[in-house]
Amino acid sequence: MVFPLLKLPILAYEQVILNLSIEDIVDFSLCSSRCHRIVRSIRFPLTGIRVNVSDYNSLRFLNGNEMVTQWTFSLGPVKRMKRNERRKIGGTEFRMKKTPWWQSNQTPAILLKVASDYVIDLFRVPITEYNLLVNDHQGLFPQLFGIRKCASMYLVRSAEIPDEELKYIVEKIEISKFLKANLKNNTNCGFVKFQMDELNIDSAFWITNDTFLAMDCARIKLTENRKLPIREFVFQWLSSRNTRFEWLCISAVSEKWDGFEGNPWNPSIRDRFYRAGYKKIDCSKGIDIVREDGLLATVLRRFGRNYFLVWHQRGPIAPNSSILNQKSWNSILDTSISKKVEPALKNISKIPTDRQLEEPEHLEILNQQNGVGFERRQEATREAGFWQMKR
Repeated sequence: MVFPLLKLPILAYEQVILNLSIEDIVDFSLCSSRCHRIVRSIRFPLTGIRVNVSDYNSLRFLNGNEMVTQWTFSLGPVKRMKRNERRKIGGTEFRMKKTPWWQSNQTPAILLKVASDYVIDLFRVPITEYNLLVNDHQGLFPQLFGIRKCASMYLVRSAEIPDEELKYIVEKIEISKFLKANLKNNTNCGFVKFQMDELNIDSAFWITNDTFLAMDCARIKLTENRKLPIREFVFQWLSSRNTRFEWLCISAVSEKWDGFEGNPWNPSIRDRFYRAGYKKIDCSKGIDIVREDGLLATVLRRFGRNYFLVWHQRGPIAPNSSILNQKSWNSILDTSISKKVEPALKNISKIPTDRQLEEPEHLEILNQQNGVGFERRQEATREAGFWQMKR
């Protein structure tokens, strides 16, 4: 039985369409110009499109950071096209299958461009992410898609990108959040203004000193450029009011911070470890500097990398901050229990303060040695915290 969808009131058929899958909505829009107009008039919960150029090209439909669905363009063996799988956008005919997943043929490569143009216009959303993940770029560079603004871009490949395409990427596209680039081009792009949340460039030999010093990024990671003036970058930050910058990591730079004026690590001022993304950097051997506005930073060379780290949250560990210090326990527990706890406390004193706070190792020591029941230990811990607050 045929369901006369478009004979329903407008609000009714709009609700029906909103509850369809994205692939069914695209398919419905291809039925007629009226269907296309109806879909285009509806506001869908989509914020952008991610273009992936890889072994399997794809368009990912995004709602914030969440992928709603994916349209894949596969290279594999293509069986004979069935009549109900044939679609046409403009003058380009292609195959569309929706089971077991949404897919079309990858050849010709321009089909990815045709499909992206169509869904961008249909849902009125931009390309927010672009990823080039293979050597066989198929000519599908950002310039072809007309990208001028996007949130993130990955250029992870070993072959060269044509110079005109590389210059378009670094000079014409405004990237707001993240750029990851692994380029092998032996070219000079001249001065480039990078302004984004995070910049990650492997083989950064093409980055000039002027480009480096003009970087307005919160997080910067560069490799394979031994000539970048990292010390001048630090002095430039010291004389600025920049509160956005977080950290800089450069490998293969010969700077060893000899003669750099600053102070050694003081555990009462800042934490030992700096969190940079998913990494924790041990800064116990770093040199601390303080800007006029009180913002603390650390310069450090570690495992062949030079770091410049700004402590927006110092996370200081004050002396005697552990709740399990001997004076606290003796004031709370009775004498007999204190005698049992003392050997454990001696072992705790050998554990670095930061490890006492990060790991429950000291509680395990007590569990094994003092024989105090769980409820009694829990009560004593709460009382110890209250006692310290009164101090």
